[in-house]
Amino acid sequence: SRQARPLEVGLSSASCRPQDGGASPQTRTATSSGLRTQVAMIVAVVALGCANNITKQIAAKPLHSYSYMLGLATAVAYVPLYGLILVALVVNKVVPRHQLDFVWRCSLQPGFPILGLFAVAALGDTLGDVIGMICTPYVAGPVHSLLSNCTPMFIAVLSMLFLRKRYSLAESLGLIGVLGAVLLGIVPSFEGGSSSATQPFYAAVLGGSCLFNAIAFMVKERLFERYTVWFSTRNVDDEVGSGLNIFVVNTHAALFQLPFTLLCMPLNVALGQTHGEGIVPYMREALHCEFASDASACGPDGVQGELAGTCTIVYVVFNILWNISILMSVKYSGALTTFVALKAIFPVSTLLFACVDWPLIGRTDLNWIVWLSVALILPSIALYQWATGEQQKRYLQHPSLAACCWPLGRSRVVLAVDPL
Repeated sequence: SRQARPLEVGLSSASCRPQDGGASPQTRTATSSGLRTQVAMIVAVVALGCANNITKQIAAKPLHSYSYMLGLATAVAYVPLYGLILVALVVNKVVPRHQLDFVWRCSLQPGFPILGLFAVAALGDTLGDVIGMICTPYVAGPVHSLLSNCTPMFIAVLSMLFLRKRYSLAESLGLIGVLGAVLLGIVPSFEGGSSSATQPFYAAVLGGSCLFNAIAFMVKERLFERYTVWFSTRNVDDEVGSGLNIFVVNTHAALFQLPFTLLCMPLNVALGQTHGEGIVPYMREALHCEFASDASACGPDGVQGELAGTCTIVYVVFNILWNISILMSVKYSGALTTFVALKAIFPVSTLLFACVDWPLIGRTDLNWIVWLSVALILPSIALYQWATGEQQKRYLQHPSLAACCWPLGRSRVVLAVDPL
């Protein structure tokens, strides 16, 4: 049984820093500068993550039935952005060329190239993102952020079923707490209310779509592991380390994500966005909504339709900046710190939704039950994260000690490890 790391994106974590109190002034200055960089990265992840959530909700107001365009816009932007970054990294020899050989020439097994895993990961991300965008106008911002926490639960279930990962009792309790908080948070949506209230059907669909993002996460993790195994068998020099660079993964996934996003147009029909129209007239209207700068271009449900294009651009910019900040944070602050920063986005954005009068969406009135779910989910995530670290320590001591529902059955496991 393997123990997955909480966040693995193919970049080296922060290096160990000297703790010697007698360090030179230059060393202390460098250490202080490194600490400031870490704090800046953490703040950037939280701030840009909140901006990503809020601008998405704002953009969904004018777009409304055409919110699919948010997913298409980001897919279009990712290809040239990540492509140019990857080209620059290869030219400057930050990314060795044999990493591209791994992508294009290596096979997972005869007849199944590694490139196929990139396609599977891109398909998972595409389905999760597109469904999420379509559901956005019908789910309040805080509930939308809350439902994103379904992803780690799906990852846990898939890891247990397909990777035979075993979870301790504390990990299981943490995940149950997260699930309970998510279910509790969507209870007020069944009470109806204003037109801006969350609609239960779309909330359920949004939560279920996290399964696709979980699959994409696991496939990407498999890619990093597969590259490590492949690299260990190759007689090549890699001065920048043996890890697969994240921009290699992102660029190739983006190449697949764009056509997959186009192929996902029928989801608009399935989720009732076309109002009986066909795909072709629907997309014609969606493009008109984006580029017409006309108040009536987005239909009767769109709020200030002339702002649709501007709001979309603002969202795409913040989305890209947020993704880049995550990568930078992992590099300079480490995976664990970045994971904690990502989890801080939900409560901070919830406060911002409730306390700030935002353009187009105003303040979001939250039921006290939603606040209760916030209070429940934070300690549940902290418990799960702590328990995962403890389970990893037991696994490194002896794999059998990382037993399912530890410490239940502890004596039997200890006896199997050390019968004397």
